[in-house]
Amino acid sequence: MTLEHADIEAIAERAAHRVLQLLREPGPGPFQLLAPKELALALNVSLDYVYAHASELGAMRLGDGPKARLRFDLATARDALCARRGLPPGLAARR
Repeated sequence: MTLEHADIEAIAERAAHRVLQLLREPGPGPFQLLAPKELALALNVSLDYVYAHASELGAMRLGDGPKARLRFDLATARDALCARRGLPPGLAARR
């Protein structure tokens, strides 16, 4: 069996799309670390809210300087948001 050039192109295109999809999805594991913008989208809040409540949402600094990048564990941030709103932990994850 031989593949035509168009078939090879289609396979390569599909593989590239799948790789991009896998890179965008949070991977399995104990943490799903998100950048502030990603967290704002996941929690449906503004980016300003994320920065204003960073410590409450469980912000982790990557580095030592004053401009060290922030990352957030999605589950921790969801639980903190639920607690702030008076909801049981984990409720936001089911929405």
